[in-house]
Amino acid sequence: MVRWFLGIFAAWCLVFGVAAAAPVKSARPVVAVIPFEVKATVPRDITLEDASIVSDYVYDALVNSDAFDVVEREHLEQVLREQVLGHSGPVDERTAADFGRLVGAQYIICGSLTGLSTRRSAGEVAGLGVTQSKVYAHVSARCIEVETGRVWLAGRGDGRATNTRMNAPLRIIRIGTDKVDFEQVHKALEGAADSLVNGKKGFLKRMRDRVRRVEA
Repeated sequence: MVRWFLGIFAAWCLVFGVAAAAPVKSARPVVAVIPFEVKATVPRDITLEDASIVSDYVYDALVNSDAFDVVEREHLEQVLREQVLGHSGPVDERTAADFGRLVGAQYIICGSLTGLSTRRSAGEVAGLGVTQSKVYAHVSARCIEVETGRVWLAGRGDGRATNTRMNAPLRIIRIGTDKVDFEQVHKALEGAADSLVNGKKGFLKRMRDRVRRVEA
């Protein structure tokens, strides 16, 4: 009787132990964000390093949406180094399937910074001189389905940020700045990434709509 009980107990532990150790499959799409190319002409007052960080903002927007499981940057960079994909060209429809399987992704998001520009303006408000600098950022991206290697979605995002300086008469007092700075550039890039993911025509809404249509 004791042996029978111990046998049942051991079997119970084995079954439930394996079940507990088994990974829980996520219901959320697993995506990997490939570093974006910088195709835009970068103005002299913006560094190429600042411009190339746009893919980090796309990554953050996907994570913060809480609608995707995003492959960690460190793992992605390790695979990129091992496969030398960073030197052989961007991931596209031909390479997405193999790369996606390597990192465990269902979708690959790749794209480019297509526009980055600055504009200055001057005027007067209530007797105060107002000068502004505006930074405009534009990104385009594709969402490639790993299983089929086809472009599942394509989209774009736009962002801008403004710096303003106000001058009292004779420029005795100056408030703010009209110079392009680090924070302004990154705010424009972050806005473009957020628009790409969360905008009215962003990846998040359109992906949900397509999933609903498929399930209907």
